[in-house]
Amino acid sequence: MNFPLEKFNPFEIGLHPINKKDWLSLNKFDSAHIKNKHRLIKESLQDVYFVSENYKQEILDLALTIKDDLIKQESGLHERLNLSLQETGIDSILDNALLLLSLMVEDDLVILSPRHDAFKMIGAAVFSPSGWDLKTKQLLDIDAIHSPVPNYNSLLSERLKKLLINLPPSKPFERFNWSLYQKSDLYQPSKIKQSNALIFNSNEDIESLSLRVERQTLYKPDYSDLIIFSIKVTNFPLVEITSNTLRAKNFYLALENLSNEMIEYKGLSPGIGMLKDYFKLYL
Repeated sequence: MNFPLEKFNPFEIGLHPINKKDWLSLNKFDSAHIKNKHRLIKESLQDVYFVSENYKQEILDLALTIKDDLIKQESGLHERLNLSLQETGIDSILDNALLLLSLMVEDDLVILSPRHDAFKMIGAAVFSPSGWDLKTKQLLDIDAIHSPVPNYNSLLSERLKKLLINLPPSKPFERFNWSLYQKSDLYQPSKIKQSNALIFNSNEDIESLSLRVERQTLYKPDYSDLIIFSIKVTNFPLVEITSNTLRAKNFYLALENLSNEMIEYKGLSPGIGMLKDYFKLYL
């Protein structure tokens, strides 16, 4: 399992440094993440991609430099990128540099610009949103972006800003977030998530859920003041937890420690008691 079940705290930023080579997951042309990107670029590009005109040159320079770095990391990546460009019909590299970069990796990419201790989203290619809409977040700062998160202002805001201000260059940092979802589709903006509300009528309903894990990273290159925030979603069947006593215990403790506000935010209010009872069976 590609996330730490040893510690679940929704108010712990939990960022840890990682090796540069482990920062982004490179394009595997037939992977679910790349196929999802191909489909959404062709069907609803305006919902998953934007770049601020005021920062277009900065983002272009950043994207092209990282593109070259990734190709040096794996030579076959250039060929897979060309296949993705053919699949999606993208022909203007200069006008779509961030989109091109997003096709080189399985991760979603968000670009943050620091201005007076605030960090504004100035560009993004987001194909796996977890209950939010990119159009509503464009050009907002991180406080406004995270406003729906319970107790964000009182518990996380200043800590996150301090972390971003002091982020060391050329060193990626990683954290994980989790949710339970009715469907395992990667693309789940708010409307789709709401239509797939969690069902808690039986243990069979619970067993049909997916554990949706977001691997998130922050990276600041040494040649730019822009910050790249990446997200990669992976879905796990609950048997990945219940088949291991330690994982089941830790996940049960995670549910026990959720505040009422966080329970509601994660959509667990209708069945939190049933969920806890279910995981008790595997302790």
